[in-house]
Amino acid sequence: MRKWSKVTKATAITLGAGIAFLIPGAILAGYGEKAGWFPDSVAILTVFGVYAAGMMIGALWIGAEWMRSIDEAAREAHKSAWYWGGSGGMCVGGIAFILASAGPWREVIARSIGTGGQPIDYMLTGAALMLAPMMIGYIVVWTWWWLARMRG
Repeated sequence: MRKWSKVTKATAITLGAGIAFLIPGAILAGYGEKAGWFPDSVAILTVFGVYAAGMMIGALWIGAEWMRSIDEAAREAHKSAWYWGGSGGMCVGGIAFILASAGPWREVIARSIGTGGQPIDYMLTGAALMLAPMMIGYIVVWTWWWLARMRG
């Protein structure tokens, strides 16, 4: 029988616990809401909030186990890529944030993307526009790191 790695165990436990909580929790919340036990949407929001928090804690655990399982070169590649690439991408997003928050750029951006959406739409768009350059920077630096070391 094949031995499971710590990463595989952490993944299985996280996903299993998430499913074991989410399905009965959602059923109970839905039934309880219809029966009048809970105010509108409070139970479902609570269930999904706890589920989301649990999945993020599990993701951190899986990531930590994975980082412990890879060799030193791979660890250094990921740390460098996240620091330099992620930080560089965050600076690009930060420039956009500053430009969008005041002055003439605010009006330009509002005309371009401000189509009367809900506040949550703007929040999610801002989050995506901050994370996208960070991930692009990470990928670019990670690739550069490995290519630079493979050549010599």
